[in-house]
Amino acid sequence: MTKHNPYTFKRDNTGEKIACRNEAYWKEIGKKKYELLLKRSDIPKFYWNIEFKDYKGELSKESLKRAIKFSQKCFTPEFDYVNLYLWSEENSSQKTAVACNVGKELLKQGKSVSFLYFGTLIDMLLKQSGFNYHEDIAFKLNKLKNVDILIIDDVFDTKKSIQWSNSDLIISEIDRFFREVLTSDLKVIMTSNIPIINIKKKYGVSLFELISRNFYPLQFNDSIKKYRKKMFENIFDEEK
Repeated sequence: MTKHNPYTFKRDNTGEKIACRNEAYWKEIGKKKYELLLKRSDIPKFYWNIEFKDYKGELSKESLKRAIKFSQKCFTPEFDYVNLYLWSEENSSQKTAVACNVGKELLKQGKSVSFLYFGTLIDMLLKQSGFNYHEDIAFKLNKLKNVDILIIDDVFDTKKSIQWSNSDLIISEIDRFFREVLTSDLKVIMTSNIPIINIKKKYGVSLFELISRNFYPLQFNDSIKKYRKKMFENIFDEEK
């Protein structure tokens, strides 16, 4: 079957059969490779088919433009040691979708990407900080430090990780982790429900200074709640 063959054949002006690139085949191969990279990145499947163009609202279009520019130029010299801090004081502001879209654009550019939740990172760091060496956790942490771009979702949110009860140890481990990754060549994108300035009060001056000097904040004020609610209403509308 033609679509499963990398090359097709046709005859030239002399009648000789020549091989031609089968674009449909290579397009399908490219699609499968991209999906494999998405799986390896751990970007949630929910965000696979949500693109920059799907952003809802007008309040934060400037922040969206800057995130798109970052996805296009973040590995150029002018963006050396520049990382993104996407934040909003409410949920459903599309900041995770924007972060994932930056990651997906970089996957298309051949970069390696890893996504994880901040609570997961805390859990790994605390287990690794104990007296027992966890080989699998050490491997995962090392992998995170060696990708091109690291996306960390829901940072500094005490409501989303029960581990914050031991905050002094957590702050120490998080501080050390960020110092290691921020002095390397990888890029970091974080999403949060608090502005950077609040880090000082909650988690100390040292961590605040580290984040504030290495991350560029982009605020997102558009909520997707009403769009999601409308979508649900349409699904359950008996007249449709």
